[in-house]
Amino acid sequence: MKWNLGWKNSTAMKKSIWLLMVIPFLSGSLPVAKTQTIRQYKEKRPTIDSCISLCFGDLVFTVAPQKGGRILSFKKAGKEVLASDTVHPLYYGATLWLSPQSAYWPQYSVMDLLPYQLESTSKSIRLTSPVDQGIQVIKEFSVSKADTSIAICYTIRNASGPSKKLAPWEVTRVLGGCSFFPVGAPGVSAQSDISGTVTENGILWLPPTGAGNKKGQKLFSGIKEGWIAHYYNGLLLVKCFPEVPQKDLPPGQGAAEIYVAPMGRYRELENHGKYSNVQPGQYLQYHEKWLLRNVGHQTKETLLSIVAALNKKIK
Repeated sequence: MKWNLGWKNSTAMKKSIWLLMVIPFLSGSLPVAKTQTIRQYKEKRPTIDSCISLCFGDLVFTVAPQKGGRILSFKKAGKEVLASDTVHPLYYGATLWLSPQSAYWPQYSVMDLLPYQLESTSKSIRLTSPVDQGIQVIKEFSVSKADTSIAICYTIRNASGPSKKLAPWEVTRVLGGCSFFPVGAPGVSAQSDISGTVTENGILWLPPTGAGNKKGQKLFSGIKEGWIAHYYNGLLLVKCFPEVPQKDLPPGQGAAEIYVAPMGRYRELENHGKYSNVQPGQYLQYHEKWLLRNVGHQTKETLLSIVAALNKKIK
């Protein structure tokens, strides 16, 4: 089975292009590194101030300390893979949540709304949150020169009196495109109300969904090898994270989840960490690695070959 993995005549895409154009207009042209050095710059966006970016070659990774330290943008060669706040005013970029959803919904404001304290060097960004309902979060981002990847470390600290049972839950909102990942071990079957998914040779594929869904749709699945990939506009995003057995996941959640927003405006790539009992004063950490490659127009088989050749090991 073959799909057209391109993106045509999409409102979300048009908004993304507008955002790429308006940033240089507001704050001067985005710097492009001529040498392979890691550096930072600050910019102002139409609705979000005081963003800070890590740049390496033509890779630009941007976070917003004043908006919950969320990941705001991830670009390669000037092309964006994340959904912006022009697509949805609240659900945009990528962020860390607390899991399970049944226990932590709505999310604490500290997870992606409250301002974080910024500490940075030429190679890394460290963001520390205030304490909110007994939870404090530290988000650390750095660039690896070895494989041009973004290393992410999330720390969740229990600053309250009682213990807290929780798991890290990373949510990445992307534009259109095709998502795929290796389905979990036998006996862990995918549950989904998303139409169009296909599983071939152990890989679950979700092609472009269009704008026909009036309500949000969700997929829950086991996963192995600890990665989810997304192909859009010639970009290939691969998120790598710890592989968690089904028995260690938070109740009611899948190791991998995909959410398709109403009218297909954006898509969420979600992964859950180990469900833990965090005692007062203790913390848990969750490590990820993000890779973004500009691969041009490719077939499904070639995309799998590219992913297989990547270094997906997390430090």
